[in-house]
Amino acid sequence: MTDRKPPVTENAPGLQWRPRKWGWEARWKARTDLAKRGYLPKSVRLFLSSEEYQEPSAVALQFIAERCVILQNEMLTWARGGVPNASIYDGTVLGLIRAYQTDPDSSFQKVRFNTRNHYTTLCKMLERTIGDEKIRDIKARHVLRYHENWSAGGKIPMAHSLMGMFRTLVSFGATFLEDEDCERLFASLHRMKFQVGKPRGERLTAEQADAIRSMAHEMGRPSVALGQALQFDLMLRQRDVIGEWVPLDEPGPLSYVLEGNEKWIRGLRWEEIDQNLILKHVTSKRQKEIEVNLTLAPMVMEEFRKLLKLPADAHLSRDMLPAKGPVVVSEFGDVPWTGQEYRRWWRKIANECGIPNTVRNMDSRAGAISEATDAGAELEHVRHAATHSDIGMTQRYSRGSAGKTENVMKLRVEYRNKK
Repeated sequence: MTDRKPPVTENAPGLQWRPRKWGWEARWKARTDLAKRGYLPKSVRLFLSSEEYQEPSAVALQFIAERCVILQNEMLTWARGGVPNASIYDGTVLGLIRAYQTDPDSSFQKVRFNTRNHYTTLCKMLERTIGDEKIRDIKARHVLRYHENWSAGGKIPMAHSLMGMFRTLVSFGATFLEDEDCERLFASLHRMKFQVGKPRGERLTAEQADAIRSMAHEMGRPSVALGQALQFDLMLRQRDVIGEWVPLDEPGPLSYVLEGNEKWIRGLRWEEIDQNLILKHVTSKRQKEIEVNLTLAPMVMEEFRKLLKLPADAHLSRDMLPAKGPVVVSEFGDVPWTGQEYRRWWRKIANECGIPNTVRNMDSRAGAISEATDAGAELEHVRHAATHSDIGMTQRYSRGSAGKTENVMKLRVEYRNKK
C-alpha cells in the first residue's frame, strides 16, 4: 500500500495524501508558521477510503481541490488579521467570487459547512463558464444567454442553482463592495425570472424500504438498514438520522464524538430516547423539536430487535438499548457515516434490490409523507409530523404536536397492514 502513488489533484493548496488500511486519506494542512501562531483548524480531513484500495472518484477529487482553495483562502484571510483583500476584486466575475469567499462579512462565512461546500461547487462552475466576464459589460440579454447555456440538455435545476448563486454574488458586490456595476446588474436581475425545474415525483415505498433493509443485512450493513427504518418510519431527513461531520471550529452544537480534527453533530443519539421509548430530537434544518413514540414505528422496532439479536416478538425495553452515543454507526471504524459514503452504500444496496436509479435515499421522506396522506391522515397533522416550515410558527406554540404525530403514525401502520 505504501509504494502506491497518491491520486493526482491539481490546484489543491495544502493537500496531503496519506496511505491508510483501506486506501487513501486526503487532508488539508495549514501552514506550519500560521498553525504555530494559533490558526485553527490545523488540519481537515477531506476524504477517507471506506473500501479496500478504493480510489477517489473524479467528483471527489474536484471536491477536494475546491475545499483546499477555500480553506487556504480562509487561512490567508486570518493571517491578514481578518481584513478582506480588496485587490481580489478586479471587476470580473472571478474577482467577485474570490471576494465573496474571503470577505469576513460575506454570507459565505455564515452558512453551514455542507452549504459552503455546495456554494464552492457552484462558484467553480461559474468560474469555468463566465469567470473572465467583466461585471460592467454584463447586460440582461447576456444573463439570458448564460441561463440558456447552463440549462442546455435539460439541466434546468442546475441552471436555476447557478443563477441563484450568481444573484447572491452580485448582491454581495452591490452591498458590501458598494460597486456601481454590481448595483446596476442586481437591479436587472431582480426584475428577471427564469424557468425552474419540475418538482421530483419519485417516492420510496414501504415495500422498497423493507427490501433495502433486508438486503442491507445480507450485505453486512445493518447500520444502513437501521438508518432506512428511521428515515421512513419517522419522516426524517437523512442528516437528522446519520448526522454530519464538520471541522472542529465549525459553529454548531457541542459534540463528544470526535475523529481527528472533525466533530460529529446533529444526528440521532441514544440519549434522546427516554424510558418510554419516546424520541425527542431537534431537527437540523429548522431547529424544531420533534417528539415521536418509537413503539409506533414497526420498522424501527424490528431493527432494534435485530440489533439486540432478539426474537421478532420479544419484549423490548429502553434499558436493553445503548445508553448513549450515535444511533447509526458505520461498520467501518465504529463511527457515524459520512453523508457521501452512506448514500453510496445505500445506492449499492438499492441496486441489488432492483430499485430504479431515479429513486434516491432522499425520497424516503417523500414516500413516508405520501403514505401518510394515502392512509387518510389529515394534511395538517402530516405537516406537523413532517415539521414543514410553512407552519413553523403554529407548531412552535402548539401543545398537540406529539398527539398529531402519534395519530399519523398509527394511521400509516394500519394502512400498511391492510395492504
